[in-house]
Amino acid sequence: MILGLFENAVLEESGVETQLQTGDRVVIYTDGLTESFNSEREMLGVDGLQEIVAEASTLPLAEMKNQILNRVAAWRHGHAQDDVSLVLLEIS
Repeated sequence: MILGLFENAVLEESGVETQLQTGDRVVIYTDGLTESFNSEREMLGVDGLQEIVAEASTLPLAEMKNQILNRVAAWRHGHAQDDVSLVLLEIS
């Protein structure tokens, strides 16, 4: 679903608020990352992506982005079958 396209696309109770502090990072991604499949047709999923992000989280932001994309590409069998978007934000 495209954010902001439909007025009531997301229920109010599905939102989560959290306090962010200096140095915190926010990862925003499309399902093209989580719905990547390996040669055995296993899906990476949120848990797999979360593990990759956690392992890359101490790197400088640009390196973190490259590490995440490279690790997903190495895990995936063949080319991406869906769009892949990744946005990393660091709170300063």
